[in-house]
Amino acid sequence: MSQWPRSVSVIVFCLSTIGFFFPAVNAEEPKPYELEEVVVSSTRLPSEKVSIYDLPNKITVITADQIRKSGFKTVQEAVQYETGVVLYDQNGNPFQSTVNLRGFSGQPVNATSVFVDGVRINEPDDNTVNFDLIPIESIERIEILPGPYSPIYGKNALGGVIHIITKRGGERRQVTADTLWGSFQRERYSLNSSGPVGKLDYATSLARETEKGYRDESATRITRYFGKLGVRPSEGTDFWVSYNYTKDRLLQAGIIPLSQIAINRQSNGTPGSFQDNELNLVSVGGRQELPFGFNFSANAFYRHLASELFSVFTCLCGQADQLSKKETRGATVQLSHAVKGEKLANTLIVGTEITRSDLGVKSAGTFGNSQHSVDEDIYALFAHNSLEMFQTVILTAGIRYDNDRFNFQDELDPTGSGSRKFIRSSPRGGIVYKLAPRSSLYFNYAEGFRAPTSDEQFAAAPFTSNLQLRPVHSRGYEFGSKNAFGEHGEVAVALFQTDVRDEIFFTCTVCLFPGFDGVNRNIPKSRRRGLEASGRGNVGKQWSVIVNYTYTEAHFKSHFNLSATRVVDIGDSFPLVPKHRLGTTVQYQPLSEWKFALTGLYASTQFYNNDEANAFPRLNGYFILSGRLAYDRSVPGGKLGVFFEGRNLLNQKYSTYGIIAGSGTRFESPAAGIAFYGGLSYQFESF
Repeated sequence: MSQWPRSVSVIVFCLSTIGFFFPAVNAEEPKPYELEEVVVSSTRLPSEKVSIYDLPNKITVITADQIRKSGFKTVQEAVQYETGVVLYDQNGNPFQSTVNLRGFSGQPVNATSVFVDGVRINEPDDNTVNFDLIPIESIERIEILPGPYSPIYGKNALGGVIHIITKRGGERRQVTADTLWGSFQRERYSLNSSGPVGKLDYATSLARETEKGYRDESATRITRYFGKLGVRPSEGTDFWVSYNYTKDRLLQAGIIPLSQIAINRQSNGTPGSFQDNELNLVSVGGRQELPFGFNFSANAFYRHLASELFSVFTCLCGQADQLSKKETRGATVQLSHAVKGEKLANTLIVGTEITRSDLGVKSAGTFGNSQHSVDEDIYALFAHNSLEMFQTVILTAGIRYDNDRFNFQDELDPTGSGSRKFIRSSPRGGIVYKLAPRSSLYFNYAEGFRAPTSDEQFAAAPFTSNLQLRPVHSRGYEFGSKNAFGEHGEVAVALFQTDVRDEIFFTCTVCLFPGFDGVNRNIPKSRRRGLEASGRGNVGKQWSVIVNYTYTEAHFKSHFNLSATRVVDIGDSFPLVPKHRLGTTVQYQPLSEWKFALTGLYASTQFYNNDEANAFPRLNGYFILSGRLAYDRSVPGGKLGVFFEGRNLLNQKYSTYGIIAGSGTRFESPAAGIAFYGGLSYQFESF
């Protein structure tokens, strides 16, 4: 790893510029990257699509076609090359890596909200996201919205929002069968079907995925079913209902000390650890056009997740078995009104959200037993207005009111029970100046809000719980530019800063026993700021290049004690946030049926988790090179696809996650080495 800072720059430069110097062969084939205008849903519920050039913030959209062509196998893989992303794996399997945005590392709590068809899927107790429960084979697009988005999407969106929209049936019926085989005994089989039936449309998928794992005892097994039925009885009416069932078993190899990594990178640091999940999610939604420019949208959902988490603590010689059931149900209603004239256009959106979560947890282990339940009620009102003047200037403003109530009941120790309520109004405003239909400058200001989780407020009462915790509050600023250059390419640049007050950390009280006499408390100030730059386009008729670069500073702005020996000073950096992150893709398409792509991902050094004081050496940076060769050919009645790909072709020995434990021992979760995969797909159409 010590050689990489010099060689990385050479390799990345070659990846980013190879298309400009390699001679292209004359051919009349389509360009490998189609520069279509990107539109997104700019409101809490999907409504009329809005061009990204009309919105005052940087937005990334990943389509189903991009997911298929790139060979992404999980949502985390699909987003990892984009700007603003912070990603690491601490569990030692390919399905449970953590994703956050703009310098929020997910430690101690995830600060990015994730939605599927308008339904928040962050877990109600600790705000984590189980990406393994999302059916990637049924995704229509992924919208990445970095920056504080509480005024639109509600609490916990300090780093941003990842909004996933699932597929609907198209104009033609089709059935697609996919297979994948590869390293670490990876196998994947999926069957997807969609299409119209009169005024109805349907989309359904069934997938089964297994892997032995790169690490010892890190096997995974996932079964997913997703179905969606829609109806459009008239031009202005649209209704749909969907159901997602997922059952999986994920073994967790965990972290191991550096001394063990030097001997065997594949060893298991927590033998016997696993997580079992069973998810049932039903959601319904609809949209109705009304007279006089009004539009009504609504959704409702019921989500039930049963989980078992068995954890082995090798360094502490203990274990714990936790059973939990989480039930969440809710609804969102949204009314919009649009007026369009020659010189002025205005869109006003108002709505409300009601959500109820019930959580029951029972845990038994070496260090004691616990049993508790948590009820959470969320009530919110929101409004958003967009005024366009002379097709040149667009002014946006919005506000959201959140009322979040917790009721915690400790079944074994009633003294640990309690109730809390958090009320917050979060405003947002922005301006867009259109230089051309697909070129704009913008500025926005938005505030974010995160209520303390039930775990933070009521953990291990009465020793570490804190019923005086204040909600986390952020103020975000962003200035940027988006420009498309005809059919040649597009470039986007954003400068951002997020000032945070009252972030919550487990800190020392009297510091008698380092690490064992702390309490969750607010720290006054912290900050994230940086730059995001992305560019993509065609070079000749057969080459395309994509470059995404992020520079991030994540600093504490207050002095405080984490323990007797760990003191955080102003200017210290947050752990697990690389300052530099670069993703590049070069694709060559000699013929319409053949595509070859090289992808590179570089992440710079970062501090280990638990090293907020920046006292230890950093986790090494890494560069990963991957390649993919795909062949797609239309045949009578359908399309045949064949692919072969290699991951980590340079066989880098790296880790995306590390933690300082005990008296300073460094632990890491080693990432997989070189791997190869291949597969077939066949799509039947027009049956």
